[in-house]
Amino acid sequence: MNDLSSFLSGGVGPLGGRVEALVRRSEALWLEAPAEPPPPKKRYARAEKKAVERELSALVGRLSSEPARTAFLDGSLDAKRLEEMAAGLRPGFRRLLRLVDLPLEAVYDARFVDSTRRFLQAARDFDPGLGLASAYQALRNVWIMNSLQFDLGLPVEHGDAIFAYSMVYPYLDNMLDDARASEAGKLALVAKLKDWLEGSGRGADSPGEEKLRSLVGLIERRFPRPRFPGVYRSLLAIYNAQVKSLLQQGPGAVSSPDDILAISFEKGGTSVLADGYLVAGDLDPAEEEFCFGFGTFLQLADDLQDVDEDSRHGHRTLFTGGAGRASSEATAARLEAYLAAVLERARRGATPSRSALCDAIESGLALMFRESVGKHPEYFGRAFVRRARQAFPVRFSYLEKLRRRLKDNMPPGCDRLADLDAGLVALMALSSRAFALD
Repeated sequence: MNDLSSFLSGGVGPLGGRVEALVRRSEALWLEAPAEPPPPKKRYARAEKKAVERELSALVGRLSSEPARTAFLDGSLDAKRLEEMAAGLRPGFRRLLRLVDLPLEAVYDARFVDSTRRFLQAARDFDPGLGLASAYQALRNVWIMNSLQFDLGLPVEHGDAIFAYSMVYPYLDNMLDDARASEAGKLALVAKLKDWLEGSGRGADSPGEEKLRSLVGLIERRFPRPRFPGVYRSLLAIYNAQVKSLLQQGPGAVSSPDDILAISFEKGGTSVLADGYLVAGDLDPAEEEFCFGFGTFLQLADDLQDVDEDSRHGHRTLFTGGAGRASSEATAARLEAYLAAVLERARRGATPSRSALCDAIESGLALMFRESVGKHPEYFGRAFVRRARQAFPVRFSYLEKLRRRLKDNMPPGCDRLADLDAGLVALMALSSRAFALD
């Protein structure tokens, strides 16, 4: 796409200056972070890894049993049966969490399962043809928004604004990735989205556009514009960050590591900043800082996880723009130190809820970092991969076999959300995400 700069919105208002300040603060923390890997908090002996693998295999076995597969397909898993199945899985989950030192129970409880199930049901009703990959992409944002509800002391629950914002970007991505659509048509769609977010009554010209427009409408009904200006400024902030990212990825674009870092922080930070505004309606400066910092390390963690795919597609990230393994190792090590620095700031004077969420984030992302290194060892040196292997609670070879088992157990031809029971998809999604299986 060419000259997307004309599509940037001027409607961010005073939040724009706040975002610029948060980007600069994040950059300073990043530059202060050491590029040497900290010593792992725990190394797993072979016997310990085997114990975790047995528990994880048993859990996956229950989720992929014949009764579960039947419920997966026929939609027979009502709320009562879902709770019975979840109750049967909890003892195994708890044993696994203890074995891998993952403190999730203080944050992620039955409310998250219910919110996940309700979101998937709403997504299936909204678009029966929605693919599972797109549903899972949206679900990740649902879980972030539910985490922010927990952090802010709000009810952890499904809601229209959570549904709408979580669906916008997978929907938009699918339309922009459509090979059948012309360049002019894609640019027109970007312009329409800007207008809709700014409050224009401009109409939609296709069923896909109408769905996207209706998602913005859901947000407007939940948060009337005159009463909640921050909600729309935050949406335009992430919209502008996405446009800048597209400019960065365009043909012939030349981006320095500093430029890549800045847009990565802006894109990730404004995404979760919008999550916070759509959860609470308004945020104070300290809440903005927490949401923004949360988003920055999630963005870089995703870039680490997607390094192979981004490299194949020529996408510029901190992990694809360096010169060889030494650069990737230094960036991955700095990411761990940066995460620790952001969470240290977040814990100062924190509520018990925030402290519990920070603990869950720190432990979960540490697993994700090591899993990403093990999944893409060609980007790192042997000693770095060995360190990740020692600090990961299962063998990387076992994890790859388990992924194949899960894929093989998926009924053939079932790649749409409408093909499967929403309740069981919710359990599968939560199980997979907790243990880095997707």
